[in-house]
Order: sequence, then C-alpha cells, then structure tokens
Amino acid sequence: MRPIELFLEGFTSFRREQRLDFSELDLFAITGATGSGKSSLLDAMTYALFGTTTRSGKQVSDLASQGSENLKVQLRFAVGSAQYRVTRRWRYRPKSPENKVILETWQNGDWETLGTSIVAVQNTIEQILGMDFDTFTRAIVLPQGKFDEFIKGDTSKRREILRQLAGFEIFELMRKESNELAKLLKQEREMLERQLAELNAPTADEVTQRRSQLLNLEQQLPEFERCVMKAQKALDEEEQLFSQISRSRELQQELAKLNANSPAIESLANRLEQAQTADRLQGNWALLQEARSQYKTAENAANLAKELLIKARSELALQQQQLDSAKATEESVAPQIKARENAIATAKVYEEQRHQLEKEVKIAQKNLQEKLRFLQAAEKEFQAASNKMQSAGLRVTQAVALLEEYVAGGKRLEQLQQIAPLLIEFQLIEQPAKNQQQQLNQAVVDRQNAQLHYAEVSANLETAEIKLKECGSELEVAEVANAEVARLDSVAAVRMSLNSGDICPVCGGVHPENDRLPLLPESHIVDIAPLRQQLATANRVFQAAQLAAAEAKSTVAARLQKEAEIAQTLELTLNRVAELQQQINRILNDSQWQASQLQQELEMLKESDRQYREAEQLFQQASVEYDKFQQIFVFSQATNVAKQNEYQEAIAESDRRQQQLQTCVNALYQITEYQPYANLAKALEKDKQDLAALIKAAENSYQIAQNNTIQAIERDRQAADLLEQAIAKKQQLNLDWETKLNTANFTEQTFLTAITPAKEQSQWEIAIREQRESKIKLETRMKDLSESIAGKITDENILAQVRSAKHTAQENFKQANNNRAEFLAWIQVAEQNLEQAERLSQQITNFTEQEQTYHTLAQNLKSNEFQSYILEHLEAELVGSATLILQELTENRYALKIQDGEYWVADNWNGGESRRVRTLSGGETFATSLSMALALSEKLSQGAQLGSLFLDEGFGTLDAETLESVTQILESLRQQDRLIGVITHVRGLGERLPAQVKVYKSPQGSRIEIEKI
Repeated sequence: MRPIELFLEGFTSFRREQRLDFSELDLFAITGATGSGKSSLLDAMTYALFGTTTRSGKQVSDLASQGSENLKVQLRFAVGSAQYRVTRRWRYRPKSPENKVILETWQNGDWETLGTSIVAVQNTIEQILGMDFDTFTRAIVLPQGKFDEFIKGDTSKRREILRQLAGFEIFELMRKESNELAKLLKQEREMLERQLAELNAPTADEVTQRRSQLLNLEQQLPEFERCVMKAQKALDEEEQLFSQISRSRELQQELAKLNANSPAIESLANRLEQAQTADRLQGNWALLQEARSQYKTAENAANLAKELLIKARSELALQQQQLDSAKATEESVAPQIKARENAIATAKVYEEQRHQLEKEVKIAQKNLQEKLRFLQAAEKEFQAASNKMQSAGLRVTQAVALLEEYVAGGKRLEQLQQIAPLLIEFQLIEQPAKNQQQQLNQAVVDRQNAQLHYAEVSANLETAEIKLKECGSELEVAEVANAEVARLDSVAAVRMSLNSGDICPVCGGVHPENDRLPLLPESHIVDIAPLRQQLATANRVFQAAQLAAAEAKSTVAARLQKEAEIAQTLELTLNRVAELQQQINRILNDSQWQASQLQQELEMLKESDRQYREAEQLFQQASVEYDKFQQIFVFSQATNVAKQNEYQEAIAESDRRQQQLQTCVNALYQITEYQPYANLAKALEKDKQDLAALIKAAENSYQIAQNNTIQAIERDRQAADLLEQAIAKKQQLNLDWETKLNTANFTEQTFLTAITPAKEQSQWEIAIREQRESKIKLETRMKDLSESIAGKITDENILAQVRSAKHTAQENFKQANNNRAEFLAWIQVAEQNLEQAERLSQQITNFTEQEQTYHTLAQNLKSNEFQSYILEHLEAELVGSATLILQELTENRYALKIQDGEYWVADNWNGGESRRVRTLSGGETFATSLSMALALSEKLSQGAQLGSLFLDEGFGTLDAETLESVTQILESLRQQDRLIGVITHVRGLGERLPAQVKVYKSPQGSRIEIEKI
C-alpha cells in the first residue's frame, strides 16, 4: 500500500482542512514541535483505512478537534497498479454520532463506488491490503526505538518486546482464557457432584422390592372391586324396594283425590255435549242471520233509489234552462269580439317594432356605459402615470443629493480589503507571540533556577560523599583496632592455657615460663555501633543527595528542552509576524501603521463605500423608473383623448335610437288607447275563453244531469227486484230454522246460551280426558307395583345397614388403589432419580475430561514453554532475514547472529570479527535495529505489498557521525521503490533528508508544509 494523497479536517490538532501530497515524495521526514500532530498524520491514515487508531481505538469522538462537531479524513492510495480512495466522515449528534464511509476505485477515468457500509468497506480494504488493522500497524509503522531496546536487552526482556511487536499477546490471552475455562468447568463439575450427592437415589434392590409389592397389590385389586360391586347391587335392590313401597302409598293418595273430583267432571261433560250440539246448528244460524241482514239492506236500498230518481229529474230540467241562456249570450257578443281581433293584429306590428327598438336602445346605452368606463379608466391611468412620473423625478433628485453626500472607497479601500485577512492573522498571532515570549522568559528563568539548584545539590553531593568517606574511614580504623584487641585477647587466653614446657599451638615452640614472656600492651574495645549509625546516616544523606542531583539534572534537561521548544515555536511565530508585516508594508507602501487603526479605517471606508454604492444604485433605479413612467404618461395621455372621442360618438348614437323608439310607442298607444298591447291581447283572449267555457260548462252540466236521470231509473228498478228476492229467502230460512230447533229440543234463547268458544270446549275436553286417563294410569301403576313388591317389606334401618356395608367395601377398594398409586409414584420417582444420577455421572465425566484438557492447554501455553518455543523460532527466523537486510544496507559488511543469548555482529571487512551489539556505534546500532524492524514487517505482512514504511527513529539527539550514518542507511532504503517516512525530533536528520513534512501548531489548528531540498 502506497499513500498518494491525504485530506484531513477537524482531526485532532488539524482544525482546518489540510492536504498532504505523497505523490512526489519517496524519502522524507515528518518534523514539528511536541504536540503539533506528527503522529496524528499516521493516525489519520489508519483511521481512514480501518476506522480506528492505536491510541483512541474506535472512540472517534476522541479524534475530533476540540469543540468541533464534524470530522473528515480522505486517503487516496495505490496497491499495485490499482488506485483507491476511502473517505470517512463523523458528525456529533446528542443520541448517537453519525458515521459514514465510502470506498471508491479509479476505473475508466472516473471514481466507481465499491461500498458504503462500514462492515463491507472494512472487509474490502482488508482484502485489498492483505492485512488487518493489527498487522498493518505493525508492518507499516515501525517503532525503531523498540528494536534498539530489543537487540541490547537480555533474553527475557527481548522475548517480552518481541511478544508485543509480533502480536503474540494472543497466546497469553489464550492461556488466561484456558485457565478461566478450566476453573469454570471445575465449578460446574463440583456443582454436579453436590447435586449427585443430594439426589439420594435408591438402590436397584429397593426398586425390585417395591415392584414385587405392587404386583401383589394389583392381584388383590379385582377381589376388592367385586366386593364393591356386590355391595352396590344389594344397595340398589334395597333402595328400589323402598322407593316402590313409597310410590305405592303416593299413588293411593292421588287416586282418592281423583275419585273426589268425579261429580264436577260429569257436569262439565253435560255442558260440553250441549255446546257441541249448538256448534252443529251454527251453519243454519249463520244462513238465517245473513238472510235477515240481506232483507234489511234491500229494503233500505229500494227506498234510497226512489229518492235519487226524483232528484235527478229535477236537476235535468234546471240544466236545460241554463244551456239555452248560454247560447243566447254567445250570439249577442260575437260582432264585438271580431272588431277587437282586427285592432289587436295592427297593434301587434307596432309592438314588434317597439321591442326591436328597445333592444337597440339598450345596446346603445350599454355601449355608452362601456365607453364611459374606458374613459374613466384612461383618466385614472393618466392621473396615476402623472403621479408616478412626479414621484420618480423626486427620487432622482434625492439620489443625486445622496451621491453628492457620500464618496466611494477607491484604491485605499482595495488596499485595506487586500490586507484584511493578513491583519486578522496578525492580530491572532500577535498576542500568542507575546505569550510565547513571556513563556520563553519564564523558561529561561526556570532553567537558570534549575541550573543553580543543580549546582547546589551537586555541592551537597560532594559534601555528602566526603562525609561518607570520613565515616567509612573512622569505622574501618575502629574495626582494625577492635581486631587487634581481639587478637591480643586470644594471645592472652593462649598464654593462660599453657604451662611451662607446653608446645605452643600458634608458633609450635616450647612455652617458657610466664615471667619470661614480654608483657602484652593494654587495649580497649572501641564501640563501633555509633560509628556504623553515623555511616548509615551519611550513606542515606549521600543517596538522598544523589537522588536530588539526578532529579536536578533531569529537571535541567527538561527545562532546556522546554526552552528550546518554546524558542523554536516563538521563532516560527515571530517569523510569521515579520512575514505578515512585510506583506502589509508592501501592499500599503507604508511601514508606519497600527492594526487597530487600519481595522477602523477599513470599517469606515467600507461603510462609506457601501452607502455610496447604494446611492448610486438608487440613482440608476430612479432614472430608469422616471424614463419608464414618462413613456407611460405620454401613452396614457393619447389614450385618454381617444376614449373621450369614442364616448361622444356613443352619446349621439344613443339619442338617435331613443327618438326612433318614442315615435313607435306613440303610434302604438293611438291604436291601443294608451293601454299596453299585451294587456289588450290577454283581455280579448280571456273574454273568448270565458264565453267558450260558459257554453261548454252548460252543455256538460246538461249531459251529466241527463246521464244521472237514466242511472237513477235503472237503480230504482234493480232495488225493487232485490227486495222481492230477499223477502222470499227470509221466509224460507225461518221455516227451516224453527224445524231444527224443535228437533234439537232448543229454543232460540237456549241455543244462544249453549254456544261456547272452541278454546273453552277444548279445555273442557282436556280436563275430562286427563281425569279419566290419570285414573286408569294410577290403577295400572298400583297393580304393577303390587306385583313387583310381592309382599316384601323394608325400612330406613335396613337401608342404612346395606349402605354401611357398601361404604366399607368402597373404602377397602380406595385404600388399595391409593397404595398402588403410592407404589407407582415411588417407583417412577426412583427411576427418574436413577436416570438423573446416571446423567449427572456422565456430565461429571465429561466436565472432568474438558477441565483436564483446558488445564493441560493452559500449562502448555505458559510463556516458559509453548510461547518460548514459538518466540525462539521466530527470533531465529528474524535474525536470518535481518542479516540479509543488514548486508544490503551496509554493502555486505555486517551480519547479525545470536550467540550465548546475546546479539553479535560479524564485521566482514575485518576478517569476520564478531562484536557484541552493545559495542556498536550509533549509526551501526540504527542499521541493526532497522534491519530487525524491516524483517518483522515483512514477516507480518505475509507477502502483502508494502509500498510504504513509516519509522519512529527513537533518537533524542544524534552526533554528527551517527547522523551521517543514519542518513546513508535511509538513503539506501530509498532505492527499494518504497515510500519511506521518518518521524523525528532531530532537526539535523530532517534537514539531511530529501524532503520534510513540517507540522506547525497554532491557535487556529496545526498546518502542514512540504519543504524539499
């Protein structure tokens, strides 16, 4: 993977959009002050590719610039001949931040989208690169300082560093996970063992014994059941007998009640018989009633018909008189109607002319009103145009006055607008420059104080060292003196133990008399405890002084570094201030200026120029409006004159039409005698209609009266015929009715009394039938019960004894069933417990096997076994690869090897002489550690194309010789068709490389500049 172009905005210290073009870079340094954002450039590339970084993980909010709610990173890169572009955006939202990503590829001269899903883009990029995030960060970004520590450390230290660099922490995580799983499995096993112990499952013999008992009980159950059935049968028979005897007594009582009710039923039967006889005569009675009714109706109809006939003949004579009178009136008014019809015909002609002339007058008046509206509209438009033209002229005058009042900004405004961004930047960095100067002054004071303090603690250290040496010397002298005293005491003790002539165990000679021996000098034991205490105190003071001196030295170094960084930042700020001042001086042609005054002048000129431009624009608008309204005024004036002429012509036309209408109306009124033609025509038509209606009404009335008379004669004849028929029918039915009443022994009154409704008769029949049927049933039932009882007797006591026997049999049967259910339940639970015990035993066996497996795996994954084996082989493989790279970097001079647990370098230019890595110079050490870093990078990439490498050189300072060696080694990497970036704090190294990516920090955010040699 080779980066081509990087855009970032709102990312860590890069607030504003910055662009880094890698296309013309091959070997370059990334330089800048601490905290400027050098490492953030690498974070931006890893974030663009994988959506995460090594420092913040997937917490994108930590990568956003402080106070910024938006973040954008875009990386264009190449893998082989293919180009890709990935863009990631992040936006803050209160509930859930918004993350967007798009991956594109360059195809046929345009970018083609490969994916927009975060997961899909991640998988695609890993396939394109052939690496995941962890491999990429280890293979592309090489911590050279770590490898320097690696090749110089002891075996355990090297293994730990190699484990971190190669990502072998996974084995330690696997070991810990295996341990945890083994513990969990052990807990599960112990819990199952406790469950098995608490289960208390029975033995197989106990289950067999219970099964035998259940079998015996099941064999006895049928006998218990037969006893229950026998007792139930006896109880049923006894209860049936008791019920039959009770029922027989009840039936006897019911039969007695029925016999007592028999007389009433017999009376009801007689009434029913008379009602039925009356029902049979109902048809004859109905015919008689109908004949009597018809006779009465026919008699009334005959009388009415005679009355109507008399009225009809009187009405016919009256209508004949009225018809004759109407015909006489028609003959008298016929000549008058003819004369009126001739006059109406003449008036009709004049009436039609009047209507036509009225229409023409209305059209002329309508045209006159329309011309008047047009004239009024034209006058209104003329007045409006005149007013608008006057207003536009007033606005032109006002705009001219404003133009004379304000002045345009001119060249001075252009100059001030040109320097406005420079002034803003100047003001923004002017105060930071003052602050940085104050910080530098304070840093100088702090450094001087630190140096004074260091000199003071150095003097204290020397004093403490002298005091420690003095105390040590005093203790040494005292210890020597005490040793001499001890020796003399030993000599005196030996003398006292020897007699004259004894062999001395010290010198081997003969011991002489004591008085002949020289006297021993007097000696005293020196108390060295205070001296040792003084020495310990002096040692503690010396150690404290050493610690204070080391801290003071470290503080001096830190102060010096801080002073250098602040001075560097201040120098950059002051250089920028000077550049801004020069640019402003060049634009203004004046070096005597103040930013605040220029800002005020700019605002004043901008305001004046704005007002002048507005007045100028107002003048142009007013002039255009005046010309437009003047044209409208001329046009409306001509229109007004034309509309006035048209209005006068319309008035003349309307007067002419009015005169023609009046002439026609006068002629019409002479004929109609000043009555409207329509009224006369309607009156004539009404008179004609009234006369015709009079004749027609008289004729109709006469015809109706004649028809009514004929109908009345016919109705009278028919009514007389019907009356005769009704009289004959009535007489015949009366004779028949009397005969039937005599036969049934009825009079007409007793017949009417015997008539009863059918519903009531039905009720009587039911009551009689129920009485008879109930008596028959009771007698039959009593006979059956007597035969069934057959003289047997029973009572409540006998029935209670039989019930008790049945209850005893049921209780015995129920107890046997309960015992059987208990046996079945116990056996079922026992079988379940046995099955569960077997299952728990099997689970315990499985958990034990798994626990042993994970325990063994954890033991094998210990760092002193499996990991050591893997790391040992990896280290040997890396040494072989690093040797090839080192030979390439040093023109086959050096070869790397491991001997006795340490790294050695064979110098082929000196006959293959081997030296420890610890003895190498700075440049040689850099080449060796870089070789190891490149070897691990190629190993981790597993064949993926590494088109770029970024080195963290890890040096704080470099001497001139080492600096030259490091530069030559990096130049040799440049020949391998790779993009090589070096993050360095050493200014000399950055200046020696072909290009520098300089990162500057400022209050507005960091910015990037590329500087090439």
